[in-house]
Amino acid sequence: MNLLKKTILLAGMVTAFAAQAAGMPSDIFQPRGAQVTKSQAQGNGEFEAEFRLRGGNVRALASQAIKHVQSKGYRLVERDIQHNDADLKFRKGNRELDISIESKGHGIIEIDESLDINND
Repeated sequence: MNLLKKTILLAGMVTAFAAQAAGMPSDIFQPRGAQVTKSQAQGNGEFEAEFRLRGGNVRALASQAIKHVQSKGYRLVERDIQHNDADLKFRKGNRELDISIESKGHGIIEIDESLDINND
């Protein structure tokens, strides 16, 4: 019986993780190896995601983000890339995607993204 409970718990955790991952729009840039710290649909046409990454380079991540988002049909409308942080803004039709990449020190990088689907 104990094994059955563990199996059910594990299946529930896998299902919850898959549902969360499946719910993230493909427009969102998710770096390889990044931990998802927030993945939330706002219900008003907005989606927010936050990632935490150990190691990496802000400029390299900004370049990867630009390539990913442009491959989804967005155009880059604002770019401010520094050594320790980067702010990027993209548009596609009435969609707007903002990406902020910031080095927090000690090898930690945080990435915040906001996708507005109904930007009018």
